[in-house]
Amino acid sequence: MRAWINKYSSPVIRILRDRPGFWRELKRGEDTGKTIGSLICFIVFSGAVYGAVLAGWRSPLLSLYVAVKFPILLLGTTGMVTLLNWLSATIFKSGLTFRQVLAITYGSMGVAGWILLGLVPVTGFFTYAVAPSGSAPQTLRLSHNCLLLTHIIIIAVAGIVGNRALRQGLAAVVAPVCATGKLYWSWLAAFALVGCQLSWILRPFVGSPFYPVVFLRPDCLERNFYEFVFSEVIPYVLKIGG
Repeated sequence: MRAWINKYSSPVIRILRDRPGFWRELKRGEDTGKTIGSLICFIVFSGAVYGAVLAGWRSPLLSLYVAVKFPILLLGTTGMVTLLNWLSATIFKSGLTFRQVLAITYGSMGVAGWILLGLVPVTGFFTYAVAPSGSAPQTLRLSHNCLLLTHIIIIAVAGIVGNRALRQGLAAVVAPVCATGKLYWSWLAAFALVGCQLSWILRPFVGSPFYPVVFLRPDCLERNFYEFVFSEVIPYVLKIGG
């Protein structure tokens, strides 16, 4: 059992402890399949743990749903972003193969997974410190919106740091003519755009106290994430806070 854990966890740990080694292996094309497989397993694990805590304030059933959905969100985002990243890498003449782009993209999400896993105690504190289900509707709505914003910020920071962690080594594997900075920012933008909208489709995650607990909302394909946050969440929090 220990040998199996060491075999499949070592590529994930190496991204944290030995990123130069990760880049050297990536450039030589060594064991990328093993690395990607290990990263996928770790992303599923870290996403399930974070997801279970994320929805814990609403109900145990939603907590179970989100423990399943959050890894789907992370892997779905990474998969779709990989295609966009490969197109960007081709446009900027990076010289990267699709397999290399795949490893880099999953590596970024793997680092983000470490951050989310490390912040589970913090998110647990915020989750279980909110108002109980018997509170007034106004208090429940404020609690939900504050929790939602907190998780959005934490997940966004984890994604940014995950991409930033691999930013410095990117120049070591791309072609000299590639504008590394522009490539990096295009990848970061792809993560943000795809991740936010996919999270909207897969909602609920935090779980509104005014809606029944379901795996997916019946209106999941209506409106979009940005419209909801800027038209309903932020104005309400500012109004109550003022």
